[in-house]
Amino acid sequence: MTTVPETFQPGQAPAPAAGALSLADVTARIQRPRERVPLYLDAETASQIADTEEALKRAREYDELHNEPDTAPAIARHLRELEERAEASKAVFVLQAVTHRAYQRLRAKCPPTEAQIEQAAKLAEARGEQAGEPAFDPDAFAPLLVRHQMLEPVVSSDEEFESFWEQLNDGQLNQLWSTALTVQLGVTDPGPKSELASETLQSFGLS
Repeated sequence: MTTVPETFQPGQAPAPAAGALSLADVTARIQRPRERVPLYLDAETASQIADTEEALKRAREYDELHNEPDTAPAIARHLRELEERAEASKAVFVLQAVTHRAYQRLRAKCPPTEAQIEQAAKLAEARGEQAGEPAFDPDAFAPLLVRHQMLEPVVSSDEEFESFWEQLNDGQLNQLWSTALTVQLGVTDPGPKSELASETLQSFGLS
């Protein structure tokens, strides 16, 4: 027969063992995911860098095959100027996931439009899939989620943020929006310990 402690009452949770981890301890240790997003505000210069790198490769190949004054150094100097100009325009944004309940409240404010629902249904039909309603209106939800996740730069007002958002191009918008979703919905399990780190530490006699 099982002996029931005299202090135990039906429906009452058992007393925690001495030294057991409390939920309050766990709650105090929660750190929501955070991500730094380098955003290059001079988009035109940033877009020129890839083209100039390609031009530099062609110039080096040309210089190696022709007995003429080298053309690559001038292009390399121009590329370095572009890189420095792009770096000077860089602003680092820090996004931190909001709580689950806050995320749900924000998403509820941005239901999909009728046009978006119809478009999703047409795409599903074309693919032979069962139609599902979009979870939200991305045009409205993207700035709202980024606004509430943003720790840096500091935003003084909703109007200031709306003005900033309107000035961004599609690539910059997508960079912030995709990072916001990754921070909010990404898996936080770091996985198994790094074998490379273990090997490096062992090679230095550390563990």
